[in-house]
Amino acid sequence: MKALRKQNDTYCTELASKPENREPRAGYPNGVFNEPMYETCMRERGTPTYDDYSSMQAEKRRAERRARGEIVPGG
Repeated sequence: MKALRKQNDTYCTELASKPENREPRAGYPNGVFNEPMYETCMRERGTPTYDDYSSMQAEKRRAERRARGEIVPGG
């Protein structure tokens, strides 16, 4: 898993850093690193970032609580 994460990190960082993928932002003539593209790339390649992983776990816990009836939809 560690080797896969390292490989994906290299690939996704290179992809998000390409000039055509950089996000335009005021004050940065060459744009800035495309963080959403990086996170999506990592998630789709099977090695989500810590923030993505923790939000996926939180959503999973909410769904389990909803299924048990602890959370009532529409409140």
